[in-house]
Amino acid sequence: MNHELIGLRVTLVESTNRDAVGLSGRIIDESRNIFKLECRGQEKTVAKQHNTFEFTMPEGEEVRVAGDLVVGRPEDRVAKSLRKWHNR
Repeated sequence: MNHELIGLRVTLVESTNRDAVGLSGRIIDESRNIFKLECRGQEKTVAKQHNTFEFTMPEGEEVRVAGDLVVGRPEDRVAKSLRKWHNR
């Protein structure tokens, strides 16, 4: 997924932690391995790896992505996307 994720709404749809399934909020920060979410006025930290997320894109489209695919520094993911677009 080559998109800026901060600011998007996200729902945790599959997880090795069953208590976390259904957690929903807005991504307020991310690092290589985690998302920081704002959920009902509280900050929650969720690992990317071993989880599946459903992102709501700005256009309203919902996209389901395995967290293992977005592990990595966010700036590297966005830069990779820009290089692909520029090389077309």
